[in-house]
Amino acid sequence: MKKITLFLAVFLLSDLAFGQSKFEIFGKYKTPVDGMMKVSYGDGKSDSIAITNGSFKYNGKVEAPYVITLFAELKNVPSELRAVGVVFFVDSKPTIVELDTLTRKTSRFNYIDTKVTFLQKSIFQEKLDLLRNELSDLNVSKEEDKKKGEEIVLANIAKNKSEKERSILINWNSRFLSNEKILELYNGFSDKTKASSHGIQIKNAALTKYILKVGDMLPSFSQKDTKGKMLNISDLKGKYVLIDFWASWCVPCRKENPNLVNAFAKFKDKNFDILGVSLDTKKSNWLEAITTDALAWKHVSDLNGWDNEVSQIFNIKSVPSNILIDKEGKIIAINLRGEALNKKLEEILL
Repeated sequence: MKKITLFLAVFLLSDLAFGQSKFEIFGKYKTPVDGMMKVSYGDGKSDSIAITNGSFKYNGKVEAPYVITLFAELKNVPSELRAVGVVFFVDSKPTIVELDTLTRKTSRFNYIDTKVTFLQKSIFQEKLDLLRNELSDLNVSKEEDKKKGEEIVLANIAKNKSEKERSILINWNSRFLSNEKILELYNGFSDKTKASSHGIQIKNAALTKYILKVGDMLPSFSQKDTKGKMLNISDLKGKYVLIDFWASWCVPCRKENPNLVNAFAKFKDKNFDILGVSLDTKKSNWLEAITTDALAWKHVSDLNGWDNEVSQIFNIKSVPSNILIDKEGKIIAINLRGEALNKKLEEILL
């Protein structure tokens, strides 16, 4: 068995807290060895630096906290052996990692198994590990454990002022969070965070997992109204709300609109409201259709057509489509049209 120990120090000198940060990586093996160290970044970038007589140094710039992966290829070990990648987050606090690379043998091939010991962790890595320890004994397949896990994850997320840190914590622990909660947290982020790799992963996780079902609570969402003001579905809490997915170019939608106009006139004073979500791409067409069809309720759209974010969240494949929720936001019916909508509203409101 061959044993090699590496002491790795990562120093980050912040220009701005959690902004672009210069960092330096200093590493030293106990045993003088030569080779290459590959430094991989979380966004797919990588670089290689020489390991000379057991030492190496690397300079870079990242937006901390940032995930780094290290791979060592050493000249004095067989070419078929490669060290396992070491993954950790870096930020303003130096990280010191000790690695023991141990040669293992199987009946088919040899490989290097790496034992990793953190002698000192970055601030964010400490948070991540503490949270991991809190969740380690919980089984996500058990409802009681999942609920407890969600409480723990949300409490940790709430402690972090940085949106980037919160987005990472959500990503790494999404298995404990409900679809509704993931979307609620996602909607609370700035446009910059939503567009980041972590934001996109959070959105995709929710979209992949969510299926509309009667009896479920509707996930929170928000979008801009006709005047460009952000409207959240929670603004309508306390009312029965029909969320109507439509578009000015959709002939069946336009034919269904008179039924919605009648329902709105009949029940608007009975704690009922409608929220139109348009799959239009041109604002002028959208606004003209609202006026022409006398749709006197609230409307939102991101003008992205079939890529409308809200329609993507609920996997809307055709229009017209709608979702009826109660005063607490629970789904009580899906795709009610014409007389069927009228009967359901009479049943619950009269």
